[in-house]
Amino acid sequence: MSEVEAIRDTYSTLLKGLRVVLVVSSSVSAYKSIDAARLLIRHGADVHVFMTPRAARLVAPDLFWWATGNKPVVRLTGAAEHVEICERADVVLVAPATANTLVKLSLGIADNAALTCALAAAGAKKVVVPAMSLAMWSAPQVQEAVRRLRERAIVVPPVVEEGRAKYPPPEEVVEYVIDATAPRDLEGARVLVTAGPTREHLDDVKYITTPSSGLTGYYFAREAAARGARVTLVAGPARIGEIPGVDVVRVTSVLEMHRAVLERAGGHDVFIFAAAPLDFYVEGRARGKLDSSAAQHVLVLRRAPKIPGDVRARNPRAVIVGFKAEWGVGERELIERARQRMEEEGWDVALAHDVSRAGFGTVHDEYYVITGESVTRVGPAHKRELARRVLTLVRELLARRASTAP
Repeated sequence: MSEVEAIRDTYSTLLKGLRVVLVVSSSVSAYKSIDAARLLIRHGADVHVFMTPRAARLVAPDLFWWATGNKPVVRLTGAAEHVEICERADVVLVAPATANTLVKLSLGIADNAALTCALAAAGAKKVVVPAMSLAMWSAPQVQEAVRRLRERAIVVPPVVEEGRAKYPPPEEVVEYVIDATAPRDLEGARVLVTAGPTREHLDDVKYITTPSSGLTGYYFAREAAARGARVTLVAGPARIGEIPGVDVVRVTSVLEMHRAVLERAGGHDVFIFAAAPLDFYVEGRARGKLDSSAAQHVLVLRRAPKIPGDVRARNPRAVIVGFKAEWGVGERELIERARQRMEEEGWDVALAHDVSRAGFGTVHDEYYVITGESVTRVGPAHKRELARRVLTLVRELLARRASTAP
């Protein structure tokens, strides 16, 4: 097995069978595209590289040959690589894109093999990753080029720091490629996702919480937005940044999460409860800091309201996806407990998993997807792949509801 085939599909199959052409221009950040290429392959893509001549002087083409298993193209030959490779591309990823490349792309100028390829791939999705000095990024000519490109391509926002518009982390760049390939089958749907933990403060310093990372909700929100839905993400205190096309509402406590969701209960068609809020809230939170010299402190926990059940009462026709996490239980008991919660709170789909197996904060997980009498085991799988499968099921449920609407 080759070096490339050994890593293919090891993260997911989200890009399996797709050809991604990686266009590399002459930014000093070009080396980051080696990591991006490997990540694309780990998600299943077949990656071909086109480099500008100056880029080939900054990063040796042989490194991209090793990374992708395909020999990079720096100059066109009689083999007409722009036709043979680029016309059959599914995605063109221009990363990094210098100011020079951005402007030429926006105007349709093809004065090297890389730009020729980008133009020849007329039917491909386009993702452009700018990287340059902040002064150049802010120049009116460059911003006008970006405006023109956004009419037909995804332009990934650079990381602005230290006086530069920097190449984002390769993992984020690959997420934009996955966004570009998602089916646009949820346009018009309004989706609310919850994510992350909640915190219940004992005083102004200490709190109790769950170890949820918010990754599951993040990937569900991102996938739904990429598929055309109008998405609201109600997020507890987790490291979740901005997501393209998603309105993020920040909350801290379980009662704040309950209130934020219930305020929006009537305005959404789909609810995905991926958060891990606490089941109890603290009554009588102390102000300031508890006296550490005290021999004891009595803490009163009150049962928190169950958000999905209250949403079902307010929005009977919504599609509700609930999550049931257990610790160290058998398969049958896990599924039975999920079904019980599903019936009590009116879920349409239940995702059950045993967190003792993978724990919290992992990108891959294993779930049982339960609908009616059907139980499907999914995984271990990348959480975005799980989101894609479940949202396809949600789309089908929405279609059925629409067909039976009065």
